[in-house]
Amino acid sequence: MKRDKLGLDRIIFFSDAVFAIAITLLSINLQLPRYAAQDGISDDLLHMLPEYQSYAISFVVIGLYWVSHHYYFRFIRRYDYTFVAINFGLLMCIASLPFATSVLNSYGDHRSAVAFYALCMAATGLMKTLLWHYAAHNSRLISSRLSAQRVRRLTRQAAIPPLVFLASIAITLFNPMLAKLSWASIALIFA
Repeated sequence: MKRDKLGLDRIIFFSDAVFAIAITLLSINLQLPRYAAQDGISDDLLHMLPEYQSYAISFVVIGLYWVSHHYYFRFIRRYDYTFVAINFGLLMCIASLPFATSVLNSYGDHRSAVAFYALCMAATGLMKTLLWHYAAHNSRLISSRLSAQRVRRLTRQAAIPPLVFLASIAITLFNPMLAKLSWASIALIFA
């Protein structure tokens, strides 16, 4: 398989655009209620605190998925149509995250909303892990000079976020707030 830099660059540019649009769409859900009074706007802004939190969490997670996508693509040397299809699946998951965030904003205390958000995040992470695994398996699309140990480490790192989000779904059954707090363990694990 011949290296096609222009084709690979187009995949990266398209991916970057989807990430950017998804992050931008997150802010659309941040709106003051129609009934907001000018003299009580500070109270209305304060009541929106859970929405700001959901926005911030999703912004950071999408941003981290973009950073990770960018980092992993440093090792990708070639592509094939299966790789493009998996990347497309990843981008579909990324594009769904603003909706998952709006559900969490509106129903953040409900188990099903927290579980749905975690499921969307887990699906995104699983697609990213699958993308890397497909590219790295037997050095299919990466440089053969990348050590097997480094490939395994990168694969394990890719699997951490979806595993945490999947575990949080079980936690949601008992305590939705604890499930949301468990998501911070991703940052702790990488720190």
